[in-house]
Amino acid sequence: MTHIRGLSMAELPLGGKKTIKLGETEVLLIHEEAGVSAVQAKCPHAGAPLEKGAVCNGRLVCPWHMGTFALPGGELIEPPAMEPLKTYAVKVEQGEILVDPEPLPVSSDPAAATSARPVILLVGAGAAGAMAATTLRQEGFLGRIVAVDPIAEEPVDRTQLTKQALSGKMPLEKVALGTMASCQVERIHASVTELSAANGVARLSRGEPIHFDSALVATGGRPKRLAIPGAELAHTIRHPADVRAILDAAEGKRQAAVIGTSFIGLEAASALIQKGLQVTVIGKEELSFAKKFGNEVAEAVKALHVSKGTRFHLGAEIVRMGAEGVTVRAGSGEELVAADLVVMGVGIEPELGFAHDLPLAEHGGGIRVDASLRAAGRVWVAGDIASVDGTRIEHWRLAQQHGRVAALAMQGREAQYEGVPFFWTFHFGKRLGYLGHAKQWDRIVTDGDVATLEFINLYVQDGLVKAALSCGRDRQMAGLAERMRGPLTLEQARAAIA
Repeated sequence: MTHIRGLSMAELPLGGKKTIKLGETEVLLIHEEAGVSAVQAKCPHAGAPLEKGAVCNGRLVCPWHMGTFALPGGELIEPPAMEPLKTYAVKVEQGEILVDPEPLPVSSDPAAATSARPVILLVGAGAAGAMAATTLRQEGFLGRIVAVDPIAEEPVDRTQLTKQALSGKMPLEKVALGTMASCQVERIHASVTELSAANGVARLSRGEPIHFDSALVATGGRPKRLAIPGAELAHTIRHPADVRAILDAAEGKRQAAVIGTSFIGLEAASALIQKGLQVTVIGKEELSFAKKFGNEVAEAVKALHVSKGTRFHLGAEIVRMGAEGVTVRAGSGEELVAADLVVMGVGIEPELGFAHDLPLAEHGGGIRVDASLRAAGRVWVAGDIASVDGTRIEHWRLAQQHGRVAALAMQGREAQYEGVPFFWTFHFGKRLGYLGHAKQWDRIVTDGDVATLEFINLYVQDGLVKAALSCGRDRQMAGLAERMRGPLTLEQARAAIA
């Protein structure tokens, strides 16, 4: 090993993090009680500077999307990253930190490897399926992994479809995830029509059966359409092909209508305005995001949209669609909102259009699972269709978290879902991140200025922080990610973001 001087210990006090450059290699040095560790400086998911993240409980949390890694070994704990961090050998001599610029080899767990050829079936090749395949191979699984999905383009980073791809700032080919090929997954482009957990067999739309030793069902959701005349004329967004169709349809168009005030709808409005279209958002709600974030944040996001040219037609009942646009009813009269392009973003519903013997959730739809994501027998369920403790959450990163837990459980590990949900929404360059899950709250405590979208909101119920929302406060938000794994008091949260 050839070690190069990085810093002196005086330059990296206890609790400090600092990025250094060793030739062309950027390395992040971290000083904890256990000593100094060295890892790659940027998150492997989207290149976030990890120096701006947080270290807590022996873990490093990415500031952008809450990817989490163990220290000092860099092992992946939480997505959206799908690989561990590169790590570097470090030694301290006479107060100097010396680092080998060559990354340490990645170790595997030989005890987890097997020479048998069991079959794991992935029903769905999206976020959960892709993370499960990655985790299985990282854990040493040498059997067959068969993924069945009717969409050939999956898996993709679905979060980028409305955030960057629709605006044209990211080429569509960049949203693809190469996981399935790199993990030696056998792909079948078809749908599952029947699945029997009791018998360990699934039947495909092409007719043939697949016998499995374990299965992960992660079929995701399908976009809803309003039950109104002409609803089939609207575009929905779920796959790259949908974005491609909207971009093609937008050529030469001037006026777009977005039906629905969901995150997808508002992100689509932001993207289409950046493409040069006039956009009107139509919805039943009086204020977008108010139920999730509170009125103050909802007003600030609406003001940002209005400042960029978004028009709103809220509190309106949508009556019908046609070639001229969307007819709405507000009060006793009807009004035509002119549009030559319509996008509908009114939520999704669980994709469960196949026969099965899995337990249905009593509330909220989906399949009931235990903390390991097991539904029945050797079948696990993850993502949009999984109901854990009676709660079903439709977030892309959560599907990844589920996929990782299910894959570990399939390998006999004591794995349970104990992660903290996180999602982010993006509007005209402003990224809002939401951590946790607050079904209700009795107060909102704000640090910063909501009106200028530079703040952290803490959503508190009975003295405990149930969720946090931030914009422009990445470092503090990353610090909350680990602490929210257990009960977090308001006083503890305030100290963490101080």
